[in-house]
Amino acid sequence: MTNLGPILYPPTLDFNYLVQRPQQLMKSFAELGLPVYWENRPSPHNSQIAGISEITPNFFLFNNVDSRPFLENIHPVVYYSATAQVDEIKKYNPSLVVFDSVDEPSDEFESWRPYYHRAVSSADLVITTSSKLHSMALALNPYSYMVPNGCDYEYFSRASRGALPVPEDIAAIPGPIIGYIGVVATWLDFELIDHLAQAYPNCNIVIIGPLYNVTDVPRRSNIHYLGFKPYEQLAAYAQAFSVGIIPFKLSSMVESVNPIKMWEYMATGIPIVSTNLPETEKYRDIVHVSVTYEDFISNIQRALYDDTDDLRSKRLAVAAENSWISRARQIIALMEERLAAKGVAQPVAPVSPPTFITSELDQLAPVKISLRGSSDISDNQNRVTSSGSQPLRVSISGNNRVVVIVRGGTFRLRVRDNKSSAAGVSDNIATAGIMQSGIRVSRKSFNYRTARAVQRN
Repeated sequence: MTNLGPILYPPTLDFNYLVQRPQQLMKSFAELGLPVYWENRPSPHNSQIAGISEITPNFFLFNNVDSRPFLENIHPVVYYSATAQVDEIKKYNPSLVVFDSVDEPSDEFESWRPYYHRAVSSADLVITTSSKLHSMALALNPYSYMVPNGCDYEYFSRASRGALPVPEDIAAIPGPIIGYIGVVATWLDFELIDHLAQAYPNCNIVIIGPLYNVTDVPRRSNIHYLGFKPYEQLAAYAQAFSVGIIPFKLSSMVESVNPIKMWEYMATGIPIVSTNLPETEKYRDIVHVSVTYEDFISNIQRALYDDTDDLRSKRLAVAAENSWISRARQIIALMEERLAAKGVAQPVAPVSPPTFITSELDQLAPVKISLRGSSDISDNQNRVTSSGSQPLRVSISGNNRVVVIVRGGTFRLRVRDNKSSAAGVSDNIATAGIMQSGIRVSRKSFNYRTARAVQRN
């Protein structure tokens, strides 16, 4: 049995916007049976009402909700990737601190530099994605290990079988299609992309991904910017590609990148053309690595017209061996080893996940819910009484979605729509079923507009 408790990822990324390494690893940890608490920070593209949801078994999304009230007497493994959080993670009382070094603190990520040294040196365990990052971390912390990026092979390999419906916007673009999936940012070589469009006027270049820190991008009739697409659609878009490209400019930061898109392209089976990145150089036998613009242009020709079934099979095989699940297993083994070395050899008490009740109401005014009392509870509209103890009163203000966090007891709860008149109350009551959480009731007030837990007197 594992000695790992819940794995907590502090608020860094919007889980539902750009799916990157943290989302993939946390989903894989949950799939392997570990409870995962993801503190979500919604992006402007995906505003969400505060609350908690179990999006897959063992994976709890804390959307603008502080997880700490649910961690009483529990010391989670804190797994983080943003260097600036190096001081914040102490507030979770972790049993283990894991820092995932995913990018070099230089160039576009220069702002990370002031925190990088402390993040690496203070971690119980450092995971790095590339050889360069591993060398940098090892100089500061002997417990540094390289675990590269990977792919969701089962998902992207569906594109290799042509089993997915092709989205309308890319179906309207004639092939051959030279495709890119990823953020459109300053690390892309836009001059190279422009040269590519000129060199292959009978091909179309399709770019899938949002503009991040740029506005001036090459514009030609055969360059198509389709913008951000949900992760669930990416394999279908990749299915339409004849070749996948990684047109990164060489810089100190890019030299440390292990591109996720390389693994995802491999899993679709399509040929890949990349600039001369150290991490793609390792796979030169199945990836067309290009030192100059001329090399890149020539390699596109080879990828389009000289690819073989044998190369395709090799790409698929390498992708299958480098899935996110396999990466997660590697990291779990490293975390267990470090916990054992710290003397945490026995499994922690089972985590009782947060139980919650929601009632859909139609206004966006803030809701404040005050919980008082404890013990066994039965319902009485919005006053919830206990049998043999003081009542648990649920006070509700506003007409927003009502979220009641159940911290203990077995009870049935009714929530009244505050807009309702007395005559119409019976039509505006949502009744939750019998719930059992196993977590002790705390005297807390949860204001879900700010998602802060405030101790009540």
